[in-house]
Amino acid sequence: MTRARTVGLLYVATALVFLLIGFLLMLLMRWQLAWPGAPLPAGIAGLLGDRSAPGGVLLPEFYQQLVAMHGTVMVFLAVVPLATGGLGTLLVPRMIGARDMGLPRTALLSYTLYAVGGLLMLGSFLVEGGAASSGWTSYPPLAVLATKGQSWWLAGMLAVSSASTLYAIGMVAIIIGSRAPGVTLARLPFFVWAQLVSAVLLLLAFPALQAAALFQLTDRIAGSSLFLPSGLVLGGIPLQQYAGGGNPLLWQHLFWFLAHPEVYVLILPAMGIVAEVITAHTGRPLWGARAMVGAVLVLGVLSMLVWAHHMFLTEMGTVMSDVFQVTTLLVSVPSVIVVGCLVLSLWGHRLKASPALLFAVAFLPMFGLGGLTGLPLGMAASDVSLHDTYYVVGHFHYIVAPGTVFALFAAIYHWAPTVLGRTLSTRLGYWHFWPTLVLMNSIFLPMFVLGLAGVNRRLYDAGAQYALAQGFEGVQQHMTWSALALGVAQLPFVLALITARRVEADAAEPAPAIDHTGEADVVPTPRAGQVAPWLIVAWLVMLFGSLLSGWVLLRTGQPAWPHTANPWWLIAGAVLMGFSPWIMPERPSTLSMATVLALATTQMIVRALSAAGNAGHVPAAHNAHALWFTITCTMLTITVVASAAIIRPRASRWSPDYVAGLRLLLRTLSLLWLVISLVFLLG
Repeated sequence: MTRARTVGLLYVATALVFLLIGFLLMLLMRWQLAWPGAPLPAGIAGLLGDRSAPGGVLLPEFYQQLVAMHGTVMVFLAVVPLATGGLGTLLVPRMIGARDMGLPRTALLSYTLYAVGGLLMLGSFLVEGGAASSGWTSYPPLAVLATKGQSWWLAGMLAVSSASTLYAIGMVAIIIGSRAPGVTLARLPFFVWAQLVSAVLLLLAFPALQAAALFQLTDRIAGSSLFLPSGLVLGGIPLQQYAGGGNPLLWQHLFWFLAHPEVYVLILPAMGIVAEVITAHTGRPLWGARAMVGAVLVLGVLSMLVWAHHMFLTEMGTVMSDVFQVTTLLVSVPSVIVVGCLVLSLWGHRLKASPALLFAVAFLPMFGLGGLTGLPLGMAASDVSLHDTYYVVGHFHYIVAPGTVFALFAAIYHWAPTVLGRTLSTRLGYWHFWPTLVLMNSIFLPMFVLGLAGVNRRLYDAGAQYALAQGFEGVQQHMTWSALALGVAQLPFVLALITARRVEADAAEPAPAIDHTGEADVVPTPRAGQVAPWLIVAWLVMLFGSLLSGWVLLRTGQPAWPHTANPWWLIAGAVLMGFSPWIMPERPSTLSMATVLALATTQMIVRALSAAGNAGHVPAAHNAHALWFTITCTMLTITVVASAAIIRPRASRWSPDYVAGLRLLLRTLSLLWLVISLVFLLG
């Protein structure tokens, strides 16, 4: 467990630091909303400098950066990595009887990319123009025309999303391929099922955001117009340097195809944590455990079919609007089943209170409130009025803050003896829980009142210039004081971590959650190395499917669509790529042949890119060229990585799983390459 424990603790520690940073960004935002135009305290104003807060007063541009980075840090760098990369890596191997992570190097690379991506995003505060300022959703055209910090945000997002992909591959592979003998899927704890579905969602949904980030980088760096429609005017001046013809809704479709499943990646591990804490305190199995597993499987499927309910304001047609309203109502049913089973699991028990149990039980009504307030947002008629108001902020934060974060606190108190060999103070845990519960509601409950009053959630001065927002200044100040008090309320938790008492070895290292000794019906499971290549194939299919969806959306309705250079270079490379698996080196003597083919394949792509440039088919000229450029460069990058995997040293030590995986990868790339070439040849 050493490597899994090390990587898991690195994830937990880093995510907690990002959680603190996101909280501090929020405090700066709340100061501005409570006292618009009031100078910050001298010490804080000095840290920000005149570029962000001249005279101690936050600039509107800096406030927008705080909004964008707060959402980004909390979702992508704090809560999701803590719930998945941290707790999943620490606990899942123990619960399935695995000796360690099935792919330990993949797990370490995942953490490295996550940390690098987070540093890139936060480092954007230091570049010219400051950090990303187009919201955590980074909607174009504003994001395309934003300052340099947006490019840093995109680079960081690509790193973080790659980290999530690697984590998902490792997690699914270990659950499917590294279970102890006799541990069938039917005997897995609910926590493991929740982590499995979360990992599958990360694997299949993140490619859409990766494709969107690549498209937006092309717009920003190469001057293309994939997200920029024709006729844009900035400051009264037409943007003539862009060819136009793009569609900003393409970004929204790709972003929300990831972002709504990401919400369930926040929720599912929390449900798994609460289930484990309740089971430990009641001493009995979960009520309706099989129904809960079925519910999370259905929840995972439906979560990928509801993304467009975030886009009702885009003048969506009535038929599509009805479809996504129905799927939004359906996706709430599995959540009700899980929460209902958790409540019934508590029924009739005399429980001994503990900080872990208090946080776990408090999760249930807090998540319930967040879910119920989301139903009006899933209906187009009510969402039109509520979408841009504080109502949405309150709804989402009840899911994440007193929802998922409460479950994460429960996990830390519950599993600290197992993971750290130390137990946290119960008394300090109580002092942590009760003020946190009260203050969380004191912050977010008034947001529903503001939202129903129509107060816009994106205004730098909290809407002071609008009549409908006047009279709510006291509410904004109340929420800000509650936020400051919430920060103070976390001091008992910090003190509990510092003063944690060491426990006996038996308590620190309990037996795995499943007793798999003495099993007569040993069921062999595939090794993690056999499962991982198929997961990579699934990621590749979703990535290039997302990239080609951009081609479909932009190509539709375009009477003139130029061809880019000569696609036969790509087709020739695809044929070589498809031939190379047949001579993959099962022994070192054939290594040179596979290496030559890999290098020749890469050369084919470089020649295709060079021919396009020489013909004047640059991304800025037309969206057809921009799409071809982005997709081809993506294929080139992946091919180079695959080539490096072939050329790696010590080929004589290759395992059969490694060779079979490379063959599958190269065949998949060849097939994808042929499809892409034919699309551009015939389109």
